Amino acid sequence: MVKPHLQDALEELEGLGPRLGERASLDPSRARAPLPVELAARVLAGNTHEARGRAFLRGLRDVVLVLSEDFPDNIFWDLDYLASQLWRAGGPREIEDFTHRVVGLFRGFGNKSELRFRYAHDFLFGFDWARWVAREPRERADIGPFDPPFFDYLESRREELLGLIAENDAKYHPLEGEAFRNPFVFMREPHEEALLHQTLAREDFIPVKAWRLDGERRWELPFSDLRTEAARRLGLLREASP
Repeated sequence: MVKPHLQDALEELEGLGPRLGERASLDPSRARAPLPVELAARVLAGNTHEARGRAFLRGLRDVVLVLSEDFPDNIFWDLDYLASQLWRAGGPREIEDFTHRVVGLFRGFGNKSELRFRYAHDFLFGFDWARWVAREPRERADIGPFDPPFFDYLESRREELLGLIAENDAKYHPLEGEAFRNPFVFMREPHEEALLHQTLAREDFIPVKAWRLDGERRWELPFSDLRTEAARRLGLLREASP
C-alpha cells in the first residue's frame, strides 16, 4: 500500500487510468498490462521515503503520459521493468534525470518526430539493446537497457538517423503524409505486430521480459534474426523482401 503522504501524487497517476483503458501485455499469464497506479503500488510497497516516492510517482506519470501521446498505437504496455528501474535510479534528482531522458527518447523517436516510429516495443522489450550489446559484449554485457550508457547510444543514434533522413538515405528518408517509419523487412501494422510479438513471447524469444520487475534481460541470442525468422514463418515479410 502506498503511504498517505504520497496520496496526492498517486491521484495524479490514477487519473491516467481512464485515458489509457485496458492495454495488452506480452505476459501470457495475465489478461492485461497493469494500470500505472497498480504498477506504482507494486514498486512502492513498503516505501517510507516521501521525496523519493513523490519523484517516482511523478516520473512514472510523465513517462506514461508521453508514451500515450507519442506512441498512441503502442500495443503492449508492459512497463514493470521500466518502472522498477525508474525507482532504482536513486534519489529524487536521479529519478528526475531518468524521467527526463526516457521522455526525451519517446519524444525523439515517436509520432511527433521526423523519425515517426509507431511503437516503443523495440525499446521496452530490449531488441535495440540486445543488438547493441552483441556488437561489443565485453564492454556492454553489464549495461542494462535503461542504464545511462545505453541512453547515450540511443540519443546519438537518433542524431545519426536524422542526418540520414536529411541526406534522403535509401533506408532512412523523409516520410510522406502520416506514414510511419518501418526499416524492417517484416510488416508492422497492428495485427502483424501483435501476432509476431505474441509468438516470440510464447517461444521465449523476447530479450527483456519487461512484464517482470526484474526484467530477466538477455542479449546472447540473435534476437533480431529470430524475430525476422518468426515473421517469415508467419507470412509477415514485406513483398520487397527476398
